[in-house]
Formats: sequence, structure tokens, C-alpha cells
Amino acid sequence: MKILIFNTLYAPIKIGGAELSVQSLAEGFVKRGYEVGVVTLGLEYDIDELNGVKIWRLKLQNYFWPFHKVKRNGLEKLKWHVRDINNLSYTNDVNEIIRQFSPDIVYTNNLAGFSVAIWNIAKSLNIKVVHTLRDYYLQCPKTTKFKNNKSCARNCIDCTVFSMKKKLISKNVDVVVGLTKHILNDHINKGYFSNAKKMVIYNGFLLSSINKSQPDFCSEHYLRLGFIGQINIAKGIDVLVKSLEKLDSFKNWELFIAGSVSSDKVTELKSKLGERVQFLGYITPKDFFQNIDILVVPSIWEEPFGRVVIEGLMNKKIVLGSDIGGIPELLTLNKKYLFKPTVDSLVHLLRVIFQNPKYLNDFKFDDKHMSQFALDNIIDEYIDAFSK
Repeated sequence: MKILIFNTLYAPIKIGGAELSVQSLAEGFVKRGYEVGVVTLGLEYDIDELNGVKIWRLKLQNYFWPFHKVKRNGLEKLKWHVRDINNLSYTNDVNEIIRQFSPDIVYTNNLAGFSVAIWNIAKSLNIKVVHTLRDYYLQCPKTTKFKNNKSCARNCIDCTVFSMKKKLISKNVDVVVGLTKHILNDHINKGYFSNAKKMVIYNGFLLSSINKSQPDFCSEHYLRLGFIGQINIAKGIDVLVKSLEKLDSFKNWELFIAGSVSSDKVTELKSKLGERVQFLGYITPKDFFQNIDILVVPSIWEEPFGRVVIEGLMNKKIVLGSDIGGIPELLTLNKKYLFKPTVDSLVHLLRVIFQNPKYLNDFKFDDKHMSQFALDNIIDEYIDAFSK
């Protein structure tokens, strides 16, 4: 079987978990003996190979490269997103790649920059299409459904207009995969993928790296809380900090923050939490988890999956997570450690923990639960979907 993968970015260019997941799948398919190609975007046209995966890097056909940290005005962004609704500029290149590679399956992931025009091309050539929902790109140009510092309960007028064509073209997808039931149902209930078979396949992880030792908390335990990721409102850092401010009377905790933090934000957080907040900068997840006892995932936007939750479980760390988006599906064995993404709800949970750290000993680490996220099992599920 020949599998042709489309994703906005691909190694060595990557900005988030989607690129890691797509690369691990592509290389996993190769190890199973399948021929794999990846079509991705770059600043210039290029053909390369990495770990057995052939890579076509097409020059972005839009007004600007959106992954540079350059501020754009509203008109520039509008023009970019209008063109990205159904961008036909790649038709000749993609047709030629398909002619050369002759795939059995076109497997699409993040499509920002390409647009859903890829599905029309595959359909016109009678090639089956499998698509994985990794964000809200089909519903929201910003891919997040997050506006005015809160998750959108419904699509605004702008998103409705931008998504109409995408929803219509989604009928050309043969199988749609959600990283969680949440993101899959969120699209199906809004009328997407009317002709597709529906599946849930989680992100895959190398579970061999799991920390085998389970934590044991005593009543006098000093608690090291951790936050890792983008330091922004959507990820809930402000909810976490405001909650800890209210719990200043407890002296048995400190907070470690990993990620890129501006000097202004450091000053702000230090003014609120003093020396009890430590900044680790950009470090590997492995090094981060060695510094903490409890991972807090206070997202106030609806995470499609929540990769850091699984990384926390792999490292045998207690995970406290927001009960929105895909996060609750990853913590089904530990529902009492979920909280609403509000200061009051997180304060309540943290107060219980700070008063009695032994409360954390009820947290369940279960190998059978974790096997759902084993990369080998995830690859099996995709191959089964492709074969059918």
C-alpha cells in the first residue's frame, strides 16, 4: 500500500504536537513496510527524504508565511484566509505528485495553507481520502474557536461564512478520524463529513519511556506543581496563577513553569506569586517532569486532545485537568481530578489537595488504559482503516 500524507508542516519544520504525531505515524508506516510520501509547505519548493519518508515541500501559495512571528493587520489576515478557503494554486503540483507516487490512500491532517481543495483533487482522481481532525480549522480560520478570551459556544458570523465551502467539500472524505470523541462529534453535529465513516483514533506515544515508579504522598508532602506549554490565556495560565494567589496561606507548594515566557510576564507572575514560582524556560518534557509532582492543565479553550496529559501520565505524575474539550476523555479513570476552567473550581480542588496531600494517592495509573495511546496500536488502527 502507498500512503500519501498531507500536513501543513513536517519535520524539521514544526511548531506543535501535530507535527510530532504526523511524523511518528509516517515513519511507523514505513517500518511496517508501506511506501510513504508527505506533501507539506515551505518557503521554497524542495524534494527531500527523511527516515524513509519521501517529502515534497511545496512553496506556500498565499500572501505571507503565517508561521513567522510577524504582526499582520486585519486586512492582510482577511485576504490570507479568503484565499485559504479553497486554494486551487497547488492543483498542478499535487496532480503531478500523485501521478509520480500513485498512492492508494490520501491521508490529510492539518490543511491550513493547502485548503480543502486537496480533497477535491483526490476525489477527481478516484483516490480514497482519510482525514484526521487535529484542530478546528474547518470551523474557524484561527483553528481554535477561541475569541475574546473564551471558547466559542457557537460559530460567529465570520466563521460561519468562512466554513461553508469547507463543510460542503468535506463530503468528499471517505473516513474521518477524531483524536477524541469530542472533536469528532463537534464536527459531525455541525453537518461535516456527511458521506464519511467515523472513527476515533488517539495520538500515539512510545510508552516504553514510561516511568514505572508510582508516587506516594504523605500528609506533610511539599507539592511541586508544574505548567508546561504556551504561556497564554487560552492555555489557562492566568486561571492557575489567580487560583494560587487565593491559596497563598498554604506553605506546602511551589509552581514550576516551562516554556517561553516574556520578561514582562515573568515580572507579572513574580509580583503575584513571589519566589514560589520558578521559570524553567524551554526544556524537554523529560527534564520538566523530573522537577514536578503534579501537572496542571488548566486550558480554557477546548483542546482537541491534550498531548501533555498523556505525557504526564507516562511520567507517573498526577494530572489535574480542565473538564472541557478532549481532556476529560484522557482522564476517565480520574474524574475527581478534573475541574471547571474557572478560578473558583480550581481553588476548590487545590485546597483539598493542599490540606491533605494524601488525597493524591487515589489517582489511578493503569497500564491497560495507557495501551490505548501506544504508538504501535495507533499505527495498527490507521492501517486497518486504510486497508478497509
